[in-house]
Amino acid sequence: MDHENYLGILLTKNGTELYITKHIGEGATSFVYLAIDKYKKEFALKLYKNSESYFNEINKIRKIFPSKYIVKLISNGQGRLERGYSYYSYKLFNNFETGPVEYGLFEYLKNGELHNYVFLLKKKFSEELSRKIFFDILMAVENCHESGIIHGDIKLQNIMLSSNFNLKLIDFGFSKNMKDGLISEITGSRFYNAPEIFSSATKGYDGTLSDVFSLGVVLFVLVMGFYPFDKPNITDSRYKFISKKDLPGFWKKCEQKKNVNNNNNTIEISDEFKDLFEKMVYPKPEERISISQIKEHPWLQDLTNFYCEGNNEAKLELNKKNGNINEKKKTSPPKKNKIKYLLHKSSFNKEEKKVDKKNEKNYDNISNHSDDTNQKISNNSKLMSFHNFLEDSSTNMKKNLFKDIEIKCLKEFTSRKYNIDKILKDQEDDGD
Repeated sequence: MDHENYLGILLTKNGTELYITKHIGEGATSFVYLAIDKYKKEFALKLYKNSESYFNEINKIRKIFPSKYIVKLISNGQGRLERGYSYYSYKLFNNFETGPVEYGLFEYLKNGELHNYVFLLKKKFSEELSRKIFFDILMAVENCHESGIIHGDIKLQNIMLSSNFNLKLIDFGFSKNMKDGLISEITGSRFYNAPEIFSSATKGYDGTLSDVFSLGVVLFVLVMGFYPFDKPNITDSRYKFISKKDLPGFWKKCEQKKNVNNNNNTIEISDEFKDLFEKMVYPKPEERISISQIKEHPWLQDLTNFYCEGNNEAKLELNKKNGNINEKKKTSPPKKNKIKYLLHKSSFNKEEKKVDKKNEKNYDNISNHSDDTNQKISNNSKLMSFHNFLEDSSTNMKKNLFKDIEIKCLKEFTSRKYNIDKILKDQEDDGD
């Protein structure tokens, strides 16, 4: 392969050459590059700044329940970084020595981070589309928590869109194991951090509840188009109202901010949305709503009922397959005593004959009413058929409704991606 214009080459642990094409991001624990193999397949290549950050992220993401909502880890290990032929190679090699480096190879989510779809375009999502977008993000975080992993850095920059605009959660550099107990260090990012991260860092805090707080900020930004507060403490001009539980005061301040951002155009938001957001960002962690309660909240309940049907059974089967759950031995139910019917030419003993004669009398009584019973059964069957028809019709209507929302999301993402690419191209041209 022609090495022209590549920043460098990574020789992986199994001998594969990955050609590093450009820098696409940087986090607290790693640098991220776009890389391709000899077949021109694209990957997101994370080169870790130190071994501790490498082991932390790789070990956590391996334990997460398999999910379409979380970025896929392709491979990882220690590879050798070799200088490329590009003039810009120094950008890569100034950060790393030419010796062995720890790397993680992930699927490349080519449509970028959700942050740009709001802030770069300065455009919020409708409440209808925000509901579906937020639901997908919520499912990703639920998968983490069910796997015993706290993400620790939930934000729009860590929610990426794949080639077909599916949302995926990335960057587990700050993630923690639930079994390790309370967290005693400051993690996460400004605007998204829960208040206890700053006030309770010395005595520890529950990472699952701080994840819920961060999700609340994500929810607000999707619907409103701006951050709910700069920092969650009493000195913040908007969060101080939440701290005092003066929720009408908070929404009044948000209305003023919203009107400035939208040229005084009135934008209606539902009371259900307000209620859910409030419950996710309460100052006291123990008062916050849980992930399962969020799913059952009226603002999300229809989506939960539709998309989560049968999901628990699928997870159970997968856990069994992976050996996480010991399947209980199926015990056959006790056999029922068989009723012996009276046969005129049989030779039962006296006790059996008494029982059978009694049964015979009962059967005669039943047969006398058989016509009425059959008519009732027929009427009930018709009624059940009608109920089934209504249920099927309702299900089809819901399917069509949610399919329509998915199509709207796809169209909206496609339109915004076109405008994002245009803005980024103009910025690149200005930089040159």
